[in-house]
Order: sequence, then C-alpha cells, then structure tokens
Amino acid sequence: MSTKYLQFVEPFRHTTLPEFLTFSVLLLFTLGITKIIYNAFFHPLAAVPGPKIYAISPLPISWSRYWGKSPFKFTELHEKYGPIVRVAPDEVSSAGSTSFKEIYGPRYGKGGPLTRDARTAVSKDTFGAIGMFQADVEEHARTRRQLNPAFSEKATRKQEPLVMGYVDSMIQKLRNAAERGEPVVDIEKYTMWLTFDIQGDLVFGEDVFRCIEKEQYHPWINISLTYFAGEVCIHALNDISPWALWFWQKFIVSKSLAEAQRYHTKTTLDLVDRRMAAGKTDHPDYMSFITSESKEGEVLTKEQMYANAHMLVMAGSETVATASATTLFLLLTHPETMVRAKNEIRSTFDSDKAITAASVSQLPYLVAAIDESMRVWPPVATSFNPRQVSSGGCTVDGYFIPEGSVIGIHNHAIGRLETYFKDAKKFVPERWLGDERYAGDAKELFQPFSSGPLNCIGLTMGRMETRVILAKLIYNFDIELMPECSNWLEKQKNYVAWQKPPLMVELTPVNRT
Repeated sequence: MSTKYLQFVEPFRHTTLPEFLTFSVLLLFTLGITKIIYNAFFHPLAAVPGPKIYAISPLPISWSRYWGKSPFKFTELHEKYGPIVRVAPDEVSSAGSTSFKEIYGPRYGKGGPLTRDARTAVSKDTFGAIGMFQADVEEHARTRRQLNPAFSEKATRKQEPLVMGYVDSMIQKLRNAAERGEPVVDIEKYTMWLTFDIQGDLVFGEDVFRCIEKEQYHPWINISLTYFAGEVCIHALNDISPWALWFWQKFIVSKSLAEAQRYHTKTTLDLVDRRMAAGKTDHPDYMSFITSESKEGEVLTKEQMYANAHMLVMAGSETVATASATTLFLLLTHPETMVRAKNEIRSTFDSDKAITAASVSQLPYLVAAIDESMRVWPPVATSFNPRQVSSGGCTVDGYFIPEGSVIGIHNHAIGRLETYFKDAKKFVPERWLGDERYAGDAKELFQPFSSGPLNCIGLTMGRMETRVILAKLIYNFDIELMPECSNWLEKQKNYVAWQKPPLMVELTPVNRT
C-alpha cells in the first residue's frame, strides 16, 4: 500500500461518525458552491446572456418543461435578454436572424453539421431500427431518401381522394349532429379524429382507427398522445437529477403505463406486419409508393417501418389538427377576419365538390390566416429536435458555443418577438398579403416546418389538409364560438405537442337549396 494513500487516510482513522458526516456535508457544500461559481462565471457559455439562476442549474427550465410552460418561458427570456439566451448550464436557446441557417444548415460547424441532442437518443432494442425522427444526420438522410416517394407531388395528387373522403365524412357527421338538434360540438376533437384517421390510413394502409365513424379516440392514439408528455417529463427530471427520474418512475408512474406501452408496441408491430404482408396494392398509402417508386436497395425494411410508423402518424396528424383548430379559433375571436375568409371561400366555390387541393391554394386570405395562426401559435412551439454542437464548437449569433452544448430554436418565441414582427402578439393575416405596415417583418424567420435537411417531410400534405379542412368547414357551416372557450389558447400546456382543452362551437348548416 502506497505511503501517500496511508498519509491521506490516516486523519480519518480516528474520526468520529459525527465528525465524518460534518466533513462530508462541508465537502459536498464546497463542491456545490464551486460548481455554481464555475457555471455562472467561468463556464465556456458564461458570456451568453441569460439569468444566472438558469446558468447554474437545469432546474428552472426543467421545471417549466415539466409543467408544460416552456414555450412561454422561452418567449419571456428572449424578450428580456435578446436573440440568444443561456437557459441551462449547457443549453442555449437561439432566436437570431441567422439561427436557422447556422443551426439547422447542412454543413455548419468545424466538426460538420450539428447533430441531434444525445438526450433524445433511443436504442434499437424495441424495433430493431431507429426512426427518422431520432436518427443522426447521415441515417436521417438515408431514411428520408427511402420515404421520399411517399411524399412526392405525384403521391400527394393520388392521395387527395383518400384525404377528401375522410374530410367529407367529418362534414357529414357534423351536419347530421346539427340537424338532429345537437349543433354544439367540440371541433378540436373532430379535427384530431379526422387527421388521425387520414394518417392512420396513409401509414397502415386501411382505416385502422375509425375515429370519425365511432366519434372516439382509438386506444393506440390515446397512448400516443401521452407519449409526448411522458418523454418531456422524463428528460426534464433526468436533467435535474437521475435520482429525481428514478423516484418519479418508481413511485409516481403507475404500472398501467408500462402495460399501455406494451399494447402500443404490439399494435404497431401487428399493423405494420399486416400492411407489409399485403405487398403492392392500388391503395395510395405511403407503403404503396415506397415499394413501387423506390430505387433498388432503398426500400424500407420491416424494422424501419416499425420504428417510423408511430412518428409518421403523430407528426402528420396532431400538428395538422392543431393548425386547423387554432386558425378557426383565431378567426372566430377576430370576427372581421372570419367575415373576410367566409366571403372569399363562399364567393369562390359554387359547390362543396369544387373545394380541392388545387383550388384551396388559390384562396390568398385563408392561406394568409393559416400562416398567421402558425406564427402566433405554432403547432410545434419548442425545439422538437434540438442540436448538439459537434467537435470544434461553432459560432451562433456572434457567440461561441462549445462542443457538447445543446442549442435549439423555439418557434413560439421567434413569432412573438417585436424585433422581427410588428404587432407580434396580434392576429393579422394581412401581414402576409403585402400590407405596407408589415413590410419590415422578418418573414424569412417564419419556419413552422423547420428548415434544412431535417425539415418536415410532410409539409406539402400538411398544408393541403389544413386548407381543405378549414375551407370545407367555413363553406358548409356558420360557426359561433361558445363563450366558455374565449380563452382557449391560455388554457393550453405544451409537451412538444399542445394539450388542448375542448373547443366548443355551434354549427349552423348553410342551406343552398
């Protein structure tokens, strides 16, 4: 045994237990104070603006995430501290004029493009592959090439009748409810049911959920909607302390959650197996285009379909439903905008059948209202896929961000900054129609579908669905918001997706006979 070791332990051999405990507490306290001082004043991110309480501990921002308030907190911090803010010891939020290019661009940083945040990494254990939404840059690009045939312009045209069929079913359900004396409905639920029905069919090749038909959520969807909240809470607690996460999982999360997860996984496997067993079909679902249009060697494997199916359904449904319901709410709470949208739609179309994917793109005011809605209240409000700085670090908005730091862009904050948008917190569709009052707006920062190589693969389909849903609702019904829903936005929490309360409206069918 070395002499140095003996010299080190000798003072402790005659130490009493109270003395040892006192020493341990003092040591931990000293280490804690040292860490706090280092994070606040000597850390490589010390020069980045932001409150010192956020610089020394992940607790404040993790607390906001846990309670679903992070979009509002990011907005508050950027309003006070500017375009770049340190929100945790190793995390930065960026809302600068060049942020999208610098962070989401293809080749930024000395070590290559910024990678996904390692905290969101998942293993291949469940499905034997990693989904596109969790993959690194190279694997994401490879998977995206394999999926591209399902999201091409040709595919979208052939998928239009499928989409229209589901939208028409929803309109008929709503008309039936009004005609039998039940005109007040939760339109938020109907838009969710509709978009999940559409996306379920596109991913699994059949009407697997039948939400509109049954007027209720499928269990698979209920579990999926809890997934986002669960994942955000897990990451927030783990950032605070692995012990906090352990306590939450051990004593707070019920065993039924694990059972629900097993059901969800098995159902996903079964649905993918059933679709892939069917092989090539004439049905215009994603798999039909992937198998028929992909180059040799680039067809997705069954394991890749397992891994991607869940997020393809979620990303293509919840966001469209949120954009549709939010735009409708904002039109209803700004009556002058609803009048203009209604006049545009009803003067353009002489029948419901005239409302198509092509024709709704020729409704400038409706398109502007949807864009303005997504600026004011983006469906993806926070950084869905924050980046981790690669080797060598990078410079963002004039600040050096060291290797290993996490950095993200939060659309809710950008859209509400007066620096970029005049009357930022107001709903003004005219800003997208050439109104001179808003000529100075930084419209290039409006990126609701993200940007760069990792942007949303389904943005064309998403835009088409949102426009068609709103055009058909406004064409077929006079719509009135119920008074109890006047503060609908303020009641929402955010766990990647918005948790939306009921949006009650009264529908009066428009009779044209």
